[in-house]
Amino acid sequence: MISIRRITASLLACVLFGTLQALAYDNASIYSPGQLGAATVHESKPKQILITNVHVFDGLNDKRIMNANVLIEGKLIKEVSKTPIKAVNANVINGGGRTLMPGMIDGHAHVMINDDFGPVERDMDLTDISYNAVIVMERFLMDGFTAVRDMGGPAFGLARAINSGRVVGPRLYPSGGFISQTSGHGDFRDRADPGFSIHDAGDLSNFERMGIGNVVDGVPEALKATRLNLRNGATQIKIMGGGGGSSRFDPIDTTQFSKDEICAIVEAAKDWGTYVAAHTFNDRAVSRLLDCGVKTFEHSFFISEKTMQRIAEEGGYVVPQMWGISPDMARNPLIPEAKKGMVKALGEQYKDFGRNLLKNNVKVVFASDYVGKFEDAERARRYELWWRTQTFDSNFEVLKQVTSTAGEMLAMSGPRNPYSEGKLGVIEAGAYADLLLVDGNPLKDISVIGGTDKWFDAEPEWKPIETIRLIMLSGAIYKNTL
Repeated sequence: MISIRRITASLLACVLFGTLQALAYDNASIYSPGQLGAATVHESKPKQILITNVHVFDGLNDKRIMNANVLIEGKLIKEVSKTPIKAVNANVINGGGRTLMPGMIDGHAHVMINDDFGPVERDMDLTDISYNAVIVMERFLMDGFTAVRDMGGPAFGLARAINSGRVVGPRLYPSGGFISQTSGHGDFRDRADPGFSIHDAGDLSNFERMGIGNVVDGVPEALKATRLNLRNGATQIKIMGGGGGSSRFDPIDTTQFSKDEICAIVEAAKDWGTYVAAHTFNDRAVSRLLDCGVKTFEHSFFISEKTMQRIAEEGGYVVPQMWGISPDMARNPLIPEAKKGMVKALGEQYKDFGRNLLKNNVKVVFASDYVGKFEDAERARRYELWWRTQTFDSNFEVLKQVTSTAGEMLAMSGPRNPYSEGKLGVIEAGAYADLLLVDGNPLKDISVIGGTDKWFDAEPEWKPIETIRLIMLSGAIYKNTL
């Protein structure tokens, strides 16, 4: 049965959207799950919206375009100008001197792994995680995130529901089930599960049964899993290239998959015009992945500057959740007391990881690594925004990571990109009208977009970010409290 906690969360979400709808501006609408089909949404949008009197952070430059005007037509931005724009029939929104910026992009999330690992592994089914995912996506959007790259999970149906207007949420780039070797970071079988013989092919973990991951060995199985994800609608492929902290039986220092397996997966993705992303941490693993043409490196905390230089030279991206090496990580109640000293020591040892990435010209993308219960994951996302300003020493750098650089990375999906009519993560003519209007200046104060130094001691329940006054996705307004 569905828990009271989940029912309460759903009711809170409904109340939230009802309140927001009452605050909608003029003809702009706020859509709730299932309220309107996609065709109705597009028909109800005004042909043009003119936003006046705003200071524009365009996602690319470290200074705002002051006293600007932005004209939106349909889904796209038509014009950005410092002089008045003539648009006789446009709906006009006076920005009141606030900051207009691109909607934010989360480059690494797991929207379908939406409870602690124990329940997901043992107690939940697709109905449970799908129900939760609707709330996850609503809250992503209400936190100002207009695109999310999902890095492992059965999110294909969720993406279809969002694109058809049946579920409210950001643009979703699904990878499908992550691909792991036996004994890899995606092999979540317990000791007591069958699986001591390689012939127990039918003995799957709950992660595999629900399509969260695939455990494969050898080139034929690796190709089959890759092609299955592409068949189902993957925009990119996610593999496990090394060990991890959240899995029980693969030490974090291990290198995973042979070169033949990795290269076969990369070529299969190239055949579909897209790319491969890899969970990884160390130099040996990253070097093997680079040899095969992997493009994005998730986490990667323990790599050397020499490896960083190679990633930069070969046009790759590093997508780290920086909270993983923050001082607050040792306060995580899920980490055993015996390991907290090690966590603190690693955070201290790699405290310059972010600065070294920038020094070596690596392109860095924002990642919350959203996983777990609503309140834990959402607090981590807001903490991540603040913590990155401390470890990259620049609000501007963090804002680029969560807008233009992330949008550039998403575009690597090529013909598999379901959102190819315009650019993401920037404010310029021809870009998607995915926009936030915020009180204050995020280049000076990251809190205006939700960044906070509180994580485990933050308020347990999700609340809207009051300084985000307007949220627009594809030219449709989902929040307006002006």
